[in-house]
Amino acid sequence: MKKFTWLENTITYFADLEEANGWAHCAKRMLEFVTYECDLEDGETVIDLFSDLAYQVEEAINTSEYEWIEAKLTEEKDLD
Repeated sequence: MKKFTWLENTITYFADLEEANGWAHCAKRMLEFVTYECDLEDGETVIDLFSDLAYQVEEAINTSEYEWIEAKLTEEKDLD
C-alpha cells in the first residue's frame, strides 16, 4: 500500500466523524474527499489515496481508544 502524508486536521476530522456517525458514513465521506478534493500524481489512484487515508484514520481512532483505556486503568489503580 502506498503511504501519503495527510494534514493532522484531516485525520482528526475523519476520526471525529467516525465517532459521531459510524464507519460507513465516515468511509463514504473519505471517498468523496479523495475523489473530489485531492489531486492525483504519477500513477496514483483514488483507491491508493482512500486506502491510506482510511488506514491512518483507523490508526488514529485505535490510538485514541487505547489512550482512553490506559487512562481508565490508571484511574482504577489510583483508587486501590
